Amino acid sequence: MKELGRIVTNGLGKEKTIYATHPPRVIPEENIIVTPDKKAIEIDWRLSFERMKGIASEWKELYPYQDVTHVNAPAEYPDQPFGVWWASDMHIGNVDTEYEILQRHIELIENTKNTGVVTVGDDLDMGILPKFEVRFMQTIFPLAQAFTAEDLMAELNGRNPRNKQIILAHLVGNHTHSIMQATGILYEKFYEKSKAAILPSMGEMFLKVGNEEYEVALAHKYWGRSKLNVTLEGKRLMEYVYPNADVAVVGDFHVKGHEEFKKAGKWRTVVRPGTYRTGGLFELNRGYGKGTIGGSFTVFYPNEHKTLTFDDLNDGIDYMNTIQKLHERV
Repeated sequence: MKELGRIVTNGLGKEKTIYATHPPRVIPEENIIVTPDKKAIEIDWRLSFERMKGIASEWKELYPYQDVTHVNAPAEYPDQPFGVWWASDMHIGNVDTEYEILQRHIELIENTKNTGVVTVGDDLDMGILPKFEVRFMQTIFPLAQAFTAEDLMAELNGRNPRNKQIILAHLVGNHTHSIMQATGILYEKFYEKSKAAILPSMGEMFLKVGNEEYEVALAHKYWGRSKLNVTLEGKRLMEYVYPNADVAVVGDFHVKGHEEFKKAGKWRTVVRPGTYRTGGLFELNRGYGKGTIGGSFTVFYPNEHKTLTFDDLNDGIDYMNTIQKLHERV
């Protein structure tokens, strides 16, 4: 530093050397940190994984679905065949739903011993999907539909003439699941009081009837759909997901049919239960033709591994009544 001279700093004559100062240091504007205390975010991927696992575990505790359910047939006569109504695509809430037929079918099951119900998805129409024929063809708004389903399930869970839980399982459909897609709220929350398991859009039910246990593959929809072969979807479900299933039931397509066939030395059955929404706008717009009235019915035998399927619920109920009358005479 350059010395400029000396000055006296006090009355005693003490001196101090004065030096020339440097010009002020200029900091480039881009190097000025305006908020030096801003929080820095540092990510440790291992810590993130631990947090994700914890949150996922908490979420799954509230997740109402399960992939497999075991059911003991609620049979009044354990040594007699037990029948299951595959109640698929009821679409409660839509203007094109056949409410009189649906109500009659519900009451048939409620008043016929040794029978039960499995919902195969789209039990409610909901009207959440962004399509005209869904959103604008509702008889009552979605919340009222959910309350209607809740009351119906209370009846099928014990508040019926048989005083039994006759609902065996629930399967989620694309209409009912759409409320979660739109709002984040599980539609199935309205089934929380049901005693039956809620399966996601695909699942498996092991049904115990007498001395026999039957493996039933359930799906609201699966790949392999064919207009020419309505049972192909169920066969693909058996082939790729549930190879040991005795029965495969697939909904959504709004057509009806069933097929019995033998594979790997075992008789198997595929069921397409149809629908109760048969007005036709949805189906006709896609070239399917009008929907087929639902109500497929499968009989499971208690003392031999055997099933018998009816495309018409009325025929199945007539069969059950005949069997029960014959047993009463013995």
